Amino acid sequence: MTNEFKGGLIVGVENSDQAKIAEKVGARGVVVVVANANMDKTEIAFKATVTADTAVVRDVLSSVLVPVIGRIRLGHVIEAKVMEACHVDAIDEHEGLTQAADEGIEKFSSNIPIIAGVENLKESLKAILQGASMLRTHFKLKEDRPQIEETVKVLTKISDDIESLKGKTDAELTTFLGDIKYPLAGLKNIIKTKKFPVPLFAEGGIILPTDVAMVMGLNVDGCIASSLVFKVADPQRRIHSMIKAVQYYNEPTKLINYIEDS
Repeated sequence: MTNEFKGGLIVGVENSDQAKIAEKVGARGVVVVVANANMDKTEIAFKATVTADTAVVRDVLSSVLVPVIGRIRLGHVIEAKVMEACHVDAIDEHEGLTQAADEGIEKFSSNIPIIAGVENLKESLKAILQGASMLRTHFKLKEDRPQIEETVKVLTKISDDIESLKGKTDAELTTFLGDIKYPLAGLKNIIKTKKFPVPLFAEGGIILPTDVAMVMGLNVDGCIASSLVFKVADPQRRIHSMIKAVQYYNEPTKLINYIEDS
């Protein structure tokens, strides 16, 4: 199912009204996040570390037809089961929330796709081996907010890791893998194509069409827009422009129309 997200934009939403806006302009899916409106800094610091209210998740599910992603804390088996019981289309096991365990949940036993955050090639390979159906850039905060700079750093690191393995012998690739039991043939294919066997999305501080275009140029399959896009004057127009930026990221003469429009 996560392959359906490829070449598109997933939008972070806090409620069903925002989900409807995202769906209307062509988002491939929505991920339900905790609402920050009308909370003081202490409440935001706490609530931003937990999963979204299941009542909100179910309301979003009943309001839109696009895939809905539920977000859980890293390693929280019960939250995963609860999200599955809500009938979300996918689960995002998110390190930006407080961790319930040192390791992620076992993903092969889940009946729905699970998304994992990664920040380098080895983490990506481990996540795939653990059953992740989709990867996204590891969520990093700077000054209490996600920053596009950190997202670019992660994508550059993954790309550099892959590039460094070009021309390596089987023995050298085996040494690189260490205790990661990823098939050599699979690793060689990643090195050759610069693509993982599952989608890789960029997340973190993505709120502008130019942000989208920049990370799309770093070999991702799509983007996850921050829910902060709903704080701008015209969220519908902004999201539409970001979706077009996914499509035209490598065509500046077309992209400029949507930068002006946003």
